[in-house]
Amino acid sequence: MSYRQSNVSVGKFDSQTQQWTDIGAAGAVDCDALTLSTFNIWFKPYFADERYRAITELLSRISPDVMVFQEVTPAAVTAFLAQPWIRERYLRAVVAGGAHGNYGMLMLSRLPINRATYTPLPTRAARGFLSAEFTINGRPQVIGSIHLDSGRSSWWLRAWQLRRISRVLRRFPDVVLLGDFNMRDTENHRIGAGYRDLWPVLRPQDDGYTEDTSINLMRFDSKTEHRQVRFDRVLLKGSRWSPAGIDLLGTQPISDAQPRVFPSDHFGVHCHLTRSTDTKGQHDGGNR
Repeated sequence: MSYRQSNVSVGKFDSQTQQWTDIGAAGAVDCDALTLSTFNIWFKPYFADERYRAITELLSRISPDVMVFQEVTPAAVTAFLAQPWIRERYLRAVVAGGAHGNYGMLMLSRLPINRATYTPLPTRAARGFLSAEFTINGRPQVIGSIHLDSGRSSWWLRAWQLRRISRVLRRFPDVVLLGDFNMRDTENHRIGAGYRDLWPVLRPQDDGYTEDTSINLMRFDSKTEHRQVRFDRVLLKGSRWSPAGIDLLGTQPISDAQPRVFPSDHFGVHCHLTRSTDTKGQHDGGNR
């Protein structure tokens, strides 16, 4: 398998043609805060349409600047990109179908994207890394979606994958990585130097489980085993942003009529970053 990084088209919805159209580099933006969300949406067809609708309704209420999704199938791409609020406000970068199998990725951004790339990872299950380059407050910024291999015995493969991602991004001082790391806390020492895991930074007394069968009965029904793990994470590298808040998403059933059906077998994670005070004077410009 080739691990060569490839460009991913960035698209914008054209209301005239009613189609998503590829665009070039989108430019720069100034802002004092960033909001980001990640969701492994579960590729299983089990109540898929209802679950995707619940996820998009949930996210429409908070409208993050950047959203990333894992386990994205072509059907999921169609469902998400059909949402009017996504068409009106977001750019899209997507890798799904074909060799990606059930492990496609989707990134949606309200911020202008200058370049998007996909890097295949050493994997047993078509895992990869979707990243986007931005210019924010006059400086380069990378935001990347991660989905690492699963299973306790794959710890060595996840370590290899993290090393590869760190090498790909080593020239960028400011990076946010978010997604499904499939890591248990016993693997935390494998997180690259310079990266902060924001859940324990912001909520050290809260376990923050993103797979929790004591709450998510759909997850228990699917696997018939109890599990409480914090697979889904947000990592921050650099000093330009300060973590300000972090929460779980999708912790309730999709409806009273379906109390054992949740938006996904994972909970999502939503994070709020603010511009560090020591960087605010380094670039002149207005707020987004």
